[in-house]
Amino acid sequence: MGDTRDQQLVRVEINLEEFPVFLPRKAMRRGSYAFERTIEGESGTRLDQKWSVISSSETALPGRFDQDVFIGVLELLERRGGMPPNGTIEFSVYELAAILDVKLGGKTYGEIKDSLVRIAMTSIRSENAFWSNSQKRHITDTFRLWDVTFDESQNRKGERRSRHRIEFGKLFMRSFHDHYLRGLDTELYWMLDSPVAKRLYRLINHKRDSSGTWETNLKELQSQLPIGPYRYAAKIREKLAGPHAELLDAGFLAEVRCPDRDRVSYMVAEGFRKVREELELTGTREEVIAIQLLTHSGLRGDVARDLVAKFGPEHCTRYANALPCQKNLRNPAGWLRRAIEEGYELPDPSQPELPTNSGAPPAGLERTRVSGEKHPPRGASPQGPPYNFPMSIEEDLDSLAWPAPPSYQSEQTSSEEPIAPDPEAQTEWQALVESLITLRSRESMPPWFEQFDGGQLEGSTLTILVPNSYAANHLNENFGEDLVHLWRERSGDEDAVLQVTTDLFSGVRAQLCVNA
Repeated sequence: MGDTRDQQLVRVEINLEEFPVFLPRKAMRRGSYAFERTIEGESGTRLDQKWSVISSSETALPGRFDQDVFIGVLELLERRGGMPPNGTIEFSVYELAAILDVKLGGKTYGEIKDSLVRIAMTSIRSENAFWSNSQKRHITDTFRLWDVTFDESQNRKGERRSRHRIEFGKLFMRSFHDHYLRGLDTELYWMLDSPVAKRLYRLINHKRDSSGTWETNLKELQSQLPIGPYRYAAKIREKLAGPHAELLDAGFLAEVRCPDRDRVSYMVAEGFRKVREELELTGTREEVIAIQLLTHSGLRGDVARDLVAKFGPEHCTRYANALPCQKNLRNPAGWLRRAIEEGYELPDPSQPELPTNSGAPPAGLERTRVSGEKHPPRGASPQGPPYNFPMSIEEDLDSLAWPAPPSYQSEQTSSEEPIAPDPEAQTEWQALVESLITLRSRESMPPWFEQFDGGQLEGSTLTILVPNSYAANHLNENFGEDLVHLWRERSGDEDAVLQVTTDLFSGVRAQLCVNA
């Protein structure tokens, strides 16, 4: 399943992995679904549990697509660095569509919004079922997973704006703050086709013991997924044959056995288990602080979490504290990640200053000069953008297909008084950049990205100020499609335009492209 460096786990709330919320079929019927069981304690005590999922009078019970949207929201939450103290995140439907790997159109946009609302309006009733990790007891309560707000408004100019929010429910949010969580490999989750296989993967991943095994009663399992109901164990085994084969083929399961006609036993593949256990966290204060240090240094939340899980909080904190002392870094977050992963040598901490060349790339990653570039002028800062000096960019920017107007071939030198950027355009551009960082991660943004600026806002057309065609081509090739999608969602106009210029006075514009 790949090198652990590329593996990233998404933290999922354990109660929601244990108990069923989503029916593995289309959300079609209103009403309720209940899962009941009795668990026995070591001293012979018995605890009756009941978990009920109740639809609203206006929506159906959550179904298979809603399970995907739920996991997508958790992945988005992980990318933001985890559950915020106030339990509220802003999001865009385009961000969720990108995680779900679905093409965003009018129909898909509506389906994702409907799913978010359906989950928000679904109530869960716990009777001695939901475990409170802070209170160390099972509780009886009724709660919802989140509230969702779609803020699509018009400003004084008649322009539409979209700012959506999810506010997580208190019980759900508290489990995150209490670290009652398990790591889920969403790379594998998204590989699976069957909604039953996805739910079964989540359940086995939660229930497996330290040796990677879990055995259960087939009739209880069908209620816990849920499927059926089927009267006979043979029918349950028949219905699970496809999901079992999918999980075996995916490399998650090593073996599925039926020790008798009423039971099933699962063995998780050793390779899968060992790799993922390296990425699990224990929830200590030192881990939390280390993650915060890494995210404040520019790493995406899920990347920071997995680095701390794999290399330990002390190791990660050491390099995060060393970052401000490094000199001439083009990509501070990128340096920090490589330093943690490769164990860069640092000087004795008692020395007043770290060497200025510690930000050099590792062996084998020597900087290459882009074809057609000029050498930087003497005295130019090595931290400038790529259109001032050679950078470690893999693509040959001279060969990009996106055409730039002739006036972009050199810096604009108009003698006319330049037009000042529009403050509203600057605000909208900064909001777009933040959405792009959430979608693509901060470390994927080159350090010179901040030198782009909002220039003009006319209706749903936003003009971005760039230095020249070099920068314009790089922006369009690497970020153009995502930026256009984000802008169209934010502006509420499917035909909204993002364009670039080097000079607001010149009137020369080039539009960012969306691939067909």
